[in-house]
Amino acid sequence: MKPLALAVVGATGLVGRTTLDVLREWQLPVASLRLFASGASSGKSLSWCERGLALEELREVPDGLDAAIFCTNREISRAWIPRFRERRVPCIDHSSEYRMDPDVPLVIPEINSYALRGHRNLISNPNCSASVVLLPLAALDRAVGLKRVIVSTYQSVSGTGQDAMAELAAELMDHAIQPRVYPRQIAHNVFPQVGPFGDDGNCEEERKVIEEIRKILERPGLEVMATTVRVPVRVGHSASVAVELTHPANRADIECAFGEMAGMIYETADYRSPLEIVGKQEMFVSRLRAGDAGGVWWNFWVVGDNLRKGAASNAIQILRELFK
Repeated sequence: MKPLALAVVGATGLVGRTTLDVLREWQLPVASLRLFASGASSGKSLSWCERGLALEELREVPDGLDAAIFCTNREISRAWIPRFRERRVPCIDHSSEYRMDPDVPLVIPEINSYALRGHRNLISNPNCSASVVLLPLAALDRAVGLKRVIVSTYQSVSGTGQDAMAELAAELMDHAIQPRVYPRQIAHNVFPQVGPFGDDGNCEEERKVIEEIRKILERPGLEVMATTVRVPVRVGHSASVAVELTHPANRADIECAFGEMAGMIYETADYRSPLEIVGKQEMFVSRLRAGDAGGVWWNFWVVGDNLRKGAASNAIQILRELFK
């Protein structure tokens, strides 16, 4: 892999900073690295690999880039990614703006790296809660086949960003503080709403989970139900997943499928909690249980770092696939 001229847009956010951590830890060959943030950060610097890198405000598409990672919201991605693409700069986008565009690959490399072929200088990174459940679901769909999926997520506040983490910390100190980021107090609480509700009763995150599971698995007719729950955890998304298989399977079949899936660790004797997997790349699957005597229904628990495989490190994996 040649050394890359890389831009990170949104470098000061949680995903942006985690991206810089992963670049350093994985020792990705970087010839040059330009960091872009809001105008308020312009002129400041971030430390990376023992040197300070200037933070710039994005005013024009930089020259000489090999790729750009957008750790931004939909509005910024919508405004700038078309300009980067016009300059033939491949973009990896963390926002939801282009995920469901049929011409834009939505990629988890362990599942569908082949989708990168013929990309048009834009690849979408999946939603962090969908990413947590997709590796074990892909393993089951390959080995046996999925008929129905029921997902209940338990999502940490880091999935919303730095302001949400600050709000949780403040509420833990003072219960009288009125929430600004979330519709309810998050400290000592949970609520089944991640994003605004639609006319169908699903909230925004539930629609994302349903649609992105179908797109990545290439199963547009797959029956998926999702309930997304925000919990007072700083980092790490968890999910309880029930599946109905197209054919009966025994425990050995399921465990073999899980064991062969790259990017996840299946544990038979214990389970992991969010606090135990912060900073880890893998998704951890456990608590496999049969839901019926016929071997068609199964349930399992999965947990992963939403800032890593749920976001930053998945994007770096995509980058490596593009330039390997």
